[in-house]
Amino acid sequence: MEKQSKYLIVLLAAFVICMGVFWFQFNNDVSTFMIINETEVAENGSFSGMLVDSYGNGVANKTITYHKPGYRMGTIVDVRTDENGEFTIENAEYLADAGNENYYGNFTFAGEGKYHGCTYDGNVSVTHN
Repeated sequence: MEKQSKYLIVLLAAFVICMGVFWFQFNNDVSTFMIINETEVAENGSFSGMLVDSYGNGVANKTITYHKPGYRMGTIVDVRTDENGEFTIENAEYLADAGNENYYGNFTFAGEGKYHGCTYDGNVSVTHN
C-alpha cells in the first residue's frame, strides 16, 4: 500500500472518531441553566424565563417547578417551556399577609432524558400596586 493511502486511512479513522465523540457529547448528558428576565414584578403582572442547554439552545417542553407567594413550603407549582424553551408566569400574586414571602422562587428543572437538572438561585419579588 502506498504511503499516501495509509495517511488517508489514518485521517479518515480520526475523523470518524471525532464525529462519534461530538455526536455522543451533543446527545448525552447535556447541562442546562435557567434565565429569568426580572427580579421584581408588579401585582397581576407577568414575567418570563428560559431553559437553555449548554449549547445555547432553548430546551422545549420541559417542566419548571417553583414556589409562589403564600404557598406552604413543600408546595410546588409548575409551568412548561414552549417550543423555544421559554416559559411565562402570568398574574403575579401579591398577598398582603405574606410579608417578606411575597416572591416567586426555587425555580427548578429536575432533569429529563439527556438534560441535567438545574436551579435558578434568585427570586422574583412581587410589589403591590
